[in-house]
Amino acid sequence: MSSASRFRLTVFEAVLFLMVLAIGWAALRAFRMARQVENIPVTFQQMPDGYIRIANQIEPSVNNLNEILARFAAHRERADWDRFQRQSQDVKKWIAEEKNSSIKTKVTMLQPVQVTTDISSLLDQIDVAFDAYVSEAWKATNNGAPGDPANPTPVNLEKVRLQSRQLLALANQARAQGQAIQIFLSGSKSWFPWLKQVLIGSLLILVAIGLWLTILVYRRVVSPLRQKLVESDTIIERQQKLAHFGELAAGVAHEIRNPLTAIRARLFTLQKTLAAGTPAHEDTVVIRNEIDRLNRIVTDFLQLARPAEPRVVPVAAEPLLSEVRQLFVPQCEKQRIELKVETTDGARLLADPQQMKQVLINLIQNAADSIEMDGKITLRARPDKALLAKNACNTVVIEVEDTGPGIPPAVQRRLFDPFFSTKEGGTGLGLSIAAQIVNNHGGKLEFQTQSSAGTRFAIVLPAAPAPT
Repeated sequence: MSSASRFRLTVFEAVLFLMVLAIGWAALRAFRMARQVENIPVTFQQMPDGYIRIANQIEPSVNNLNEILARFAAHRERADWDRFQRQSQDVKKWIAEEKNSSIKTKVTMLQPVQVTTDISSLLDQIDVAFDAYVSEAWKATNNGAPGDPANPTPVNLEKVRLQSRQLLALANQARAQGQAIQIFLSGSKSWFPWLKQVLIGSLLILVAIGLWLTILVYRRVVSPLRQKLVESDTIIERQQKLAHFGELAAGVAHEIRNPLTAIRARLFTLQKTLAAGTPAHEDTVVIRNEIDRLNRIVTDFLQLARPAEPRVVPVAAEPLLSEVRQLFVPQCEKQRIELKVETTDGARLLADPQQMKQVLINLIQNAADSIEMDGKITLRARPDKALLAKNACNTVVIEVEDTGPGIPPAVQRRLFDPFFSTKEGGTGLGLSIAAQIVNNHGGKLEFQTQSSAGTRFAIVLPAAPAPT
């Protein structure tokens, strides 16, 4: 996957994450609103009745009082004024009783809309306005004096009408407030079930997206981290083994090489006294070979524990491969193995020629051993681009490919472990040393294998800059 694709995918994941947060926030807000609607105080639910009761009482009472007052102004009959007084006192008494029985504090509903109810304050306003209305009526009628029917005095009721309009406006306000609360409560009951369905749907969507994101994060983050952790554990284990080998290397070399040197010297003296072809002489040959084998083990052990720093120079791949091929021509002819070098296209790499030759010798020897008889080994080098030390760079890939039986899966897992070998008499250090040499060059050693189809080892090293 290219870096641009990874960037687009990262942006998509970020947008999806923000969408999940937005849905979650909306669901939380809706849940809180639903809870508030579900738990509306009983006092708030009773408010519409109180407002409408005020409107139903004040509006007809004021209209009736206005009619009585108008008849009194027209006819100046005492009975009309007495009736006005009685009914106005009844209204005043009703207002007082309503004030005593009403809620004295404000009741506010904040969600989903802000609604504030305050019947007590409204009744106070009505009480003050009604007192002003009655006062103006007294003034306009001269305290209800009937006057002289033969010479009637006109009554100006303009101020009384102004006060009555204020009372009617307060009554209309109470009616509108009560109807608004009724609409809100009835609407809440109608959309509350729908809101619950939306909440359930949002929850299911969040769960589905959360599961998808969890799987995606596991595949993109957790799984690679686990794989890297396993690789790191393998590397740490190998490094611990190498560190342990380094501590033992000097002691092993000192304790084994000195006796081997003495034994070899005495064996050389003994061989001179024995006739060639005798059983005793043959025994000395076997002893000498085993001494050489022990010496090789010590040498490999020291090289693995204390590898020499590579002297990196630009190296042409084709001469290097051809030189190594010449070393194996006699052995490959005996095993009827075709050993060839393919065209390298002038590939040049940065490497220590001697150390790289050692790596190739080890890989070719392993390939020949796996084939045993009748097969083919191909050496090739090709330019490529790869990640080395987490940096993309131009590289040269040197391949050693054989037609052997392949590497069994059980062996693949331990292929680079020190002292692990499937060969009789093998030290199990060859591939470990080869891998360490390549790592010290800043490269990597990889392999591909298939049962009954052969194995291909690839040495990936930095390419040398083009000659100027």
